[in-house]
Amino acid sequence: MKGIEFIRREAFNWVLILLPFVYLLAVYDRLPTFAPIPLNWEQAVYYQVIFTMGVAVFIYIYLLVKPAVVPKTAFHENLRLYHRIRTLVLCFLSLLSVIWISTAIGIGFDWSKAGFLLAMAYIIIFGNIYPTIRFNYMIGIKNVWTLSDEFIWVKTHRFAGRLFFAVGFTGAVLGILFDPHPVPYMPVIYVGGIFSLTGIAHLYSYLLYRKHQISHS
Repeated sequence: MKGIEFIRREAFNWVLILLPFVYLLAVYDRLPTFAPIPLNWEQAVYYQVIFTMGVAVFIYIYLLVKPAVVPKTAFHENLRLYHRIRTLVLCFLSLLSVIWISTAIGIGFDWSKAGFLLAMAYIIIFGNIYPTIRFNYMIGIKNVWTLSDEFIWVKTHRFAGRLFFAVGFTGAVLGILFDPHPVPYMPVIYVGGIFSLTGIAHLYSYLLYRKHQISHS
């Protein structure tokens, strides 16, 4: 029964992992012939997909094994949410790879805008997830301040949820109204933005900790 339950739970994740490769094979005749050497820009889509899905598989295996090796703690009370996060990460990386392939074969669609809106949707979704993560030592915004007090944990995750949702929603509106394609180094800006948002949440937890300590001194 456990094996069947595992297959049912993970089948969609396996589909997400295989989707870009199946798509790549289906449109292979419309792409440059793949050759590992020499490297050239015409074959960039292969490198993008292989790298992205390699990262996806690594993250998937790591997140799949993690619950089995950590001690039984409050983390296991968040398992359903944890599985959902794993699927969301795979979904994002898989769809991103599909967008790159579609761009490479010249399908007439604004794929840069689609990729940008997908990235904003990802931020919005995590904005909704953060407030639902209960106090634990394995997932969420973990630092010495949030782990020192459940009150600080809850307040920090609610703040992070509102922050991520607001930024993601604003970005989505701007992405609909304007063309994000001319912006240089957009992937770098996006990753930097995610780290910045997370950094703000960590700073908020520290300030909340200081305020909490002062009020109880």
